[in-house]
Amino acid sequence: MPRTALLALVVALCGCAADCTSPDWQARGHQDGYGGHPPQDLVLARQCGRLGVQISQADYLKGWDAGHDEHIRLKTMNCD
Repeated sequence: MPRTALLALVVALCGCAADCTSPDWQARGHQDGYGGHPPQDLVLARQCGRLGVQISQADYLKGWDAGHDEHIRLKTMNCD
């Protein structure tokens, strides 16, 4: 069984909250930041690390910063 399929099966069976199959950690970070969520890089690193998946925290945080900036900018524009 390919590693990706096995990982997806393990995540589905254990009900883990983390989605460790993201190939684009920057996009995942952007999504979290744009949604107004706090950075999840440490949680993802811990949860995905248990499954043998290493996330790119630098890419995640780069995306989160950009998404968070957009979130704040839109939030400020809607208050005027």
